Amino acid sequence: MIKISIIIPVYNTAKYLRQCLDSVLAQKVRDMEVICVDDGSTDKSPQILDDYKRRDDRVKVIHKQNGGLVSARKTGLEVSVGEYIGYVDSDDWIEPDMYEKLLAALLESQADIAMCGRFEDNGNTSRKVYHGLPAGRYDRYGLKEKIYPDMIVNKEFFEWGIFPGVWDKLFRREALEPFQMAVDERLTMGEDAVCTYPALLHAKSIVILDECFYHYRQSGCSMVRQKGKAEEERERFRILYRFGWQLLEQGKEIYDLRDQWKRYLLFLMIPRADILLEGMGELNYLFPFPSVKKGSEIIIYGMGTYGQRLYGFLQESGFCHVAACVDRNYEELNRQGMNVISPEEIAKAACDTIVVAASFAKVRERIHKELQYKYPEKRICVMDEDLILSGEILSRFGLA
Repeated sequence: MIKISIIIPVYNTAKYLRQCLDSVLAQKVRDMEVICVDDGSTDKSPQILDDYKRRDDRVKVIHKQNGGLVSARKTGLEVSVGEYIGYVDSDDWIEPDMYEKLLAALLESQADIAMCGRFEDNGNTSRKVYHGLPAGRYDRYGLKEKIYPDMIVNKEFFEWGIFPGVWDKLFRREALEPFQMAVDERLTMGEDAVCTYPALLHAKSIVILDECFYHYRQSGCSMVRQKGKAEEERERFRILYRFGWQLLEQGKEIYDLRDQWKRYLLFLMIPRADILLEGMGELNYLFPFPSVKKGSEIIIYGMGTYGQRLYGFLQESGFCHVAACVDRNYEELNRQGMNVISPEEIAKAACDTIVVAASFAKVRERIHKELQYKYPEKRICVMDEDLILSGEILSRFGLA
């Protein structure tokens, strides 16, 4: 019997697909099948998949009309026969011992779900990132006492407890299948979370490894940067919020995760506030920075997805004038065509306020401390968490 089924949804990733497939087929675990679901690709991905299928009988290829990531994952799961299920995104790649280590952890601990850390790769750097909860095995008691209280949001806004991705995990089929097959196929974001967190909530035991095996490719085409129509964007979040809420409400007798779910939604929505927060342009301050008034001269520190989206809003609206954009990774960002300066150059740019555009609490804290050594506190502005979690803002986001 095939032990592991690895499911790879594919949509127009020909540029990276061979690296992905080579890394999966190089796994030390041999008793596996690799199910590639071509979700209506229009590039050379279908030909690449068929070529690998001819060369390796472990590879199964399904060509289907485009139906989205959720549809592709379900299709792969339906035809899989493995006792354990893993997912790999087709623009990522994995270490050769990933599934060997995850399977060994599952078998040794008799757990339902095993997970590892990841490498975040942007082409020039590779950073290890671990789950926000301690490594180890957790049974039902341990889950309730040590995992669920911080599973989605690890105490601070915002820090992960357990990453929502399905791709850094190995699932016992029975622990995954009902939750994956229930995911609403209209979802185009948060689709991992509404599968992973209910699965974890109903698991009898899990194991977290303190090793990184998955390479998550960070590209310049994040959906956070892509701005759609306001009502369409709001509807996407309404669907995600309601669907996730209903699933977690069904499991509230195990542990009530609904407040954490709201905070997770806020984490996704804050960088998109320019289009999701009703009346943002009518405020007399820059949300969520109440001390930054309309018309201020500012520096944006942090040019990841959040900073780039904020910059785009300010350029379009003229709400504030951006004197400069700052990031530690300025060299790479400049190679991508952005005009970004290093933190050492902040003093050269005249401004009223330095706005720290960072969604993660630990990153905000690090940048804040760094700036405090050089600039007056009144010139440094970080997001106001009390404002974000206030009833008025929750209502404006549709989360009240």
